[in-house]
Amino acid sequence: MTLASWPFAALLAVTLAAWWLSPRAARPWVMLAASAVFYAWAFPLHLIVLAGLVVLVWRVGASLQTAARPRRLLGAGITLVVTTLAVFKYTGFLVGTADMLFARAGLPRLPVPAIAAPLGISFVAFCAIHYLVETYRGTTPPGSLLETAVYLAFFPTVTAGPIKRWPEFARDLREGPARPDLDDLAYGGWRIVAGLAKKLVVADTLAILAVPLLAPAGKNPLVLLVGMYAYTMRIYFDFAGYSDIAIGVARLFGFRVMENFRWPYLRRNISEFWANWHASLTRFITEYVFIPLGGSRAGRARTALNTLAAMAVSGLWHGAGWHFVAWGLYHGAGLVVARWWREALDALAARWAAYARLRERAGWRGAGWAAGTLLTFNFVAFGWMLFLLPLHDALFVWKQVARFALLAARRWIG
Repeated sequence: MTLASWPFAALLAVTLAAWWLSPRAARPWVMLAASAVFYAWAFPLHLIVLAGLVVLVWRVGASLQTAARPRRLLGAGITLVVTTLAVFKYTGFLVGTADMLFARAGLPRLPVPAIAAPLGISFVAFCAIHYLVETYRGTTPPGSLLETAVYLAFFPTVTAGPIKRWPEFARDLREGPARPDLDDLAYGGWRIVAGLAKKLVVADTLAILAVPLLAPAGKNPLVLLVGMYAYTMRIYFDFAGYSDIAIGVARLFGFRVMENFRWPYLRRNISEFWANWHASLTRFITEYVFIPLGGSRAGRARTALNTLAAMAVSGLWHGAGWHFVAWGLYHGAGLVVARWWREALDALAARWAAYARLRERAGWRGAGWAAGTLLTFNFVAFGWMLFLLPLHDALFVWKQVARFALLAARRWIG
C-alpha cells in the first residue's frame, strides 16, 4: 500500500471518521489500529519486528530517568535499534560485498541472503533513536507504551517521512483539538491534492524520460543529458509529493509535521540545498551524527572528516549499496569545499574593507544568486547519477554528458 493508492485512500477515510467520532482517550488506539493495518498490508510478519522495536524503545525510554547509568542504557538502546536496522537492511549488502571480495581472491563464494526489510524500517529506526536521545536529555517526558507505539508506527509518515520530532508529536497527540478544525482539514486536503499531482502527474511523467539512464551504454549523449535532468526533477517531485501527502494526512488528524522540501533547487549553495532538501533527515544527521563526531569544533581537517562521515551515513541510510555511499561522499565533498570557499571569502572581507562593503551591498542578489543557484543545481543533478546507478554506469553518464557539453560549447563559440 502506497500513499498514492486506492487502498490507502480507503484506509484514510475509515480512520479519519473513526478518529473524530471517538473520544479523545480512544483516538491513540484508532491510530495504532490503522497503522497496524497499513504496516501489515505488505508483509504481516513484519508487525512482529515493529512491535519488538516499540517495546524496546518504550522500555529503555521509561528507564532512562531512573537508571544508575543512563548513558550506558542509552547506548545499549541505540545499539539494538541500529543492529535491527542493519540486520534487515544491510545484511545482504555486507555479505554481497564480502562475497565479491572472496571471489576476487579466489576464495569460496558466500551465499547472499535475501532478507525483506520491514516497511519504513529506516524511518522507524531514526525516529526511535531521536526518541531515546530526547528522552535521555529530558526535553520531553517519555510516552506510555501506547503513545510510543503510535509515534513509531504513525502510518502517514512511516514510509516516506518526514522524520517526526517526539516533543511536537507528543504535544499534538496529548493536546490536539477535540473537534475537527476546518482550517486544518482544508490545508490537509490541499496538501494531499498537491502531493498527488506532484507524484502521479509530474514525477511519473518525468520518469519516462529518465528510463534510458537505466541502461546508458550505446545511448545518444543528448538522450542521457535529457534523462539526467529529467531524473533530477523527477526525484524531487516524487519525494516532495509523498512528503506533501504525509504532511496533509497528518494535518487531517491535527498533527503538525515539519516541512521536508522547501524549494531546494532554488538555493544558492550546497549548504542551503541540504537545509531545504529532506530537511528532517538533514536535521537528524546534523544533531545525531555530525555534532556527536565533533561537528565543526576541532579545526578544518576534523570538520571535513566529520562532514564526509555524516554524509556517508546519509547516503547509506538511503539505500544498501556502495553507490549510495559514493553519493553521500560526493555531497560531503561539496559541503567541505563550500565551507572552505565561504571561509576564504570571509577572510578576504576581513582584510579588504572595500570588498566587505561590496559584498554587504550586493549580497547574493541578481547575477550572483543566479550563478550560485545554477552551479548548485548542476552539482546536485550530476550527483543524482551516483544515487540512481552503479558506479561504473554513473561515471559513464558523466563522461558522455561532459563530452556532449564540451562539443556543444566549441560549436557555439566557433
